[in-house]
Amino acid sequence: MPEMLTFSTICAIHSLWLAARADNIGVGWVSILDPGALHATLNAPANWTFTAYLCIGIAASDDDTPLLHRTDWQANTRTAWRRV
Repeated sequence: MPEMLTFSTICAIHSLWLAARADNIGVGWVSILDPGALHATLNAPANWTFTAYLCIGIAASDDDTPLLHRTDWQANTRTAWRRV
């Protein structure tokens, strides 16, 4: 399976995330990055594939409401469930 390295990396991130949360450390997965810009910024080889860009640390505040909702940047959209 050619995707095995990616799948293994994702499993490792999952384990890291669980371990971090157990120690009250937050993990955020940044999903709005341009891979081309990231390659250029990090001067990464062209054959590298980025699996994740993570932010890890102790949060400045504790809130169960996502920042996107608190700032009215993005609200949840209703899911149209379809029976098959």
